[in-house]
Amino acid sequence: MKKVVVFGAGLVARPLVRYLLDHGFDVTVASRTVSKAEKLIDGHEHGRAETIDADDESAIKSFVEKADLAVSLLPAPKHPVVAKACLKLGKHMVTTSYVSPQMKAFDQEAKDKDLLLLNEIGVDPGIDHMSAMEVIHAEEKRGGTLIGFNSWCGGLPAPEANDNPFGYKFSWSPRGVLVAARNSARYLKDGQIVDVDPKDLFADPAIVDIPGVGTFEGYPNRDSVSYMDTYGFDPEKVKNIFRGTLRNLGHCKLYTQIIQLGLIEPAPEHDCAGLTHAGFMKKFFDGDPKKIIPEKLGVSANDSPIEALEYIGLFSDEPIGQDKISTLDLMANRMAASLTYADGERDMLLMRHDLTFEYAGGNKERITAIMVDYGIPHGDSSMARTVSLPAAIGARMILEGKISSRGVHIPIEPAIYEPILAELKNLEIGFKETRERI
Repeated sequence: MKKVVVFGAGLVARPLVRYLLDHGFDVTVASRTVSKAEKLIDGHEHGRAETIDADDESAIKSFVEKADLAVSLLPAPKHPVVAKACLKLGKHMVTTSYVSPQMKAFDQEAKDKDLLLLNEIGVDPGIDHMSAMEVIHAEEKRGGTLIGFNSWCGGLPAPEANDNPFGYKFSWSPRGVLVAARNSARYLKDGQIVDVDPKDLFADPAIVDIPGVGTFEGYPNRDSVSYMDTYGFDPEKVKNIFRGTLRNLGHCKLYTQIIQLGLIEPAPEHDCAGLTHAGFMKKFFDGDPKKIIPEKLGVSANDSPIEALEYIGLFSDEPIGQDKISTLDLMANRMAASLTYADGERDMLLMRHDLTFEYAGGNKERITAIMVDYGIPHGDSSMARTVSLPAAIGARMILEGKISSRGVHIPIEPAIYEPILAELKNLEIGFKETRERI
């Protein structure tokens, strides 16, 4: 029986662990909090829950040594540590995170040792890569040349669960969402690179329709231009490339205002010993925040973020309970406490690709591929399913010898994405495509 060690037992881990157990693998879940690992294993005869300190490299090596493959669901900076152990001990590895420069540097060693370090095999990144490349490669076989690429992805509350001023609930780290809200971005439009400053990230949202679900707004996601190289696009042909994040209507205006107010700054840390949240806000704004916030933004109270900030408890008499805190961590803490899914509520994962091709004779067509996936009430969230099932399938295919690629890879080759997408369709995670002449 092949053995897998899974490092991390966070919000998205359960579908991966259960999939591997259900497909006949021996699975050890190693987590800082062993009770979380035990919950994932749930008494399965081929599962084990173990405690691990992710800073203990020798402990990581000992777990890797006993396995045939390691899955790292640890924070991204820890992936290279797991990768080093895998390379030293001759084991394959799977992660859902972006390839870091450190990880990329392992490529030749992994090839030399006949190992695969498969990264970006989640949803975004992951399913986005695989589904886009499936369409692109199919159209190239038909004689099509890609000239434009737009891709959108968003994890949101299902419509019936969209009941707060943020239009959002958390199925992963609130702090991670807020840190991402401080990113710069760039994309290619009509052959020209467009750079977006962090303060302007939400300033000009696009309106995106997902048929049968609704209308959403979106903003650019990181560096889209780098995907020219990642995907092997022809710079002489592809003049538009954009990757974006979907959110419910009103999100971008709200976040623009929050950024303008300085409420998601990671530094400095402010003195807050003995303060309530209301007391902190009064001190931070040097007066009555409900009066000062609209004045500072130059809008009416009804057009300000006051309702949203009040919803998450920033004007409450609840003590902060810390001596120092940044506004980013204050917001993250309040969001984590307030913007949660109630028992039985569903989340949803939306993805939309718009790919434009040119054919012989100058004809152009646009293919739109859309995925809509919902969480299971009282079961796994859509975010957990779409992040961890691709990784689980990838691990299974590697161990069954169905993926023979070696080195550091992301899933953009047919040999990798074809079997994984086929299995995802069996699990009812897939796309519907439409085609139109333009």
